[in-house]
Amino acid sequence: MEKPAKHRFLNNALFTALFVPLAFFVLRDTISILTELMFRSIGGEDSLLYQINDDIARLIIAGLLMLIMPIFFRGRCNFGFKGGFLKLGILLSLPALIVPVWNLLQIKLYDAPLVAGTTAVIAAIFHGIGPGVSEEVFCRGFTVSNLMRIWKDKPNRIFLSVLVSGAAFGLLHAVNVIVTGDAFAAIIQVIYTAAIGIFYGAVFVRSRNIWGVIIMHTLTDVSAFIAVFDGNVTGMDIAFCAVGSLIFIAIALYLIRPAKRSEIDALWEDGWSFGDENGKTHAGAKAAAVVSAVVVIAFAASIGVMLYQSRRGYDIPMFPTEEKTLDKDVQYKLSDDKKEITILLPYAVGEKYELESSDAESLALDDCRENGDTYIFEFSHKGTGTENVKLTFSKTLGDMPVAIEDYTVTVSFNADGTISSVGG
Repeated sequence: MEKPAKHRFLNNALFTALFVPLAFFVLRDTISILTELMFRSIGGEDSLLYQINDDIARLIIAGLLMLIMPIFFRGRCNFGFKGGFLKLGILLSLPALIVPVWNLLQIKLYDAPLVAGTTAVIAAIFHGIGPGVSEEVFCRGFTVSNLMRIWKDKPNRIFLSVLVSGAAFGLLHAVNVIVTGDAFAAIIQVIYTAAIGIFYGAVFVRSRNIWGVIIMHTLTDVSAFIAVFDGNVTGMDIAFCAVGSLIFIAIALYLIRPAKRSEIDALWEDGWSFGDENGKTHAGAKAAAVVSAVVVIAFAASIGVMLYQSRRGYDIPMFPTEEKTLDKDVQYKLSDDKKEITILLPYAVGEKYELESSDAESLALDDCRENGDTYIFEFSHKGTGTENVKLTFSKTLGDMPVAIEDYTVTVSFNADGTISSVGG
């Protein structure tokens, strides 16, 4: 006879608010490692799929959570995509527009260059959609909903659910110090994102619909990725974060004020439920666990198969293997003996190029110089090697550490060492 189901972990607020969202980041990184290998092997680092690899991993994990929870726990697990009050959720989310508007103003204020090229623009949009959907699913759709269930008998459950979920959302961004190495900037981001998390949580409990916060979160991230910023925290940034944090917290407290408690309680009356934990066992739990494992294994196996096929030269419909065309801004000239190549790139005062070559000894750089509105690179092929050489030219502006444009040139050779073709 099976024992009654006990959801000890899911009845724990700390597990709900911190561990599950943190597990999301870990699993995202695990999946992104696998997909990165596949996308790099098939399309190269310039392909769209490689650039949005992290966003794809985010959406996969969010989708798995939404698939597993209702099946595994045999209960009501509405993440807020349907039901509730859609229009109210969007309306209450509108104050968050101040953030993307601020980002756009910074682009104008600092004259930050916009990302160039169709691929870069589409990637910037996905950089907004990935976090916008996945983080809201985990931090609002899951965390807030489950906290409202855990504290259903507490008179202040609304305030606690919003406050704890928002604080946890801020703490999760503390890991950015590992990436940036700037502890001060990370602390500011923790406080600021906690305030935004509290605001998003308040909007979610008032509307019980997740679309409003997803839209605002997505717009915020898209506006941050459509331009290249230098990454330095200015006094104006600190002031905006401080004032913005106070505004978001004030609005959140107003949205969940005592006068709205009965309205919110009625909206969440049929909230998350995993059934009678001391009664029937959940017969589908083991089956759901097996299904979940099979899905993950099948996904990993499919990546392995596609990676193998790409290395064997098979044409995969989703990732055609045709040669990439050269960027329209890149021009080149070949010498008469086809062993020397001159590459000409667009240039303006203050810009500079950094060169990365897959084989600097085979295709040697003889000279590089500016000439009016053109930057010239001269290469010569040493020996008779026939392996393709990939050249990546990264254009930067002033002291900016991030490239504002990347040009890729792939040089192919004949058996006698002469240049046969030049592509992107």
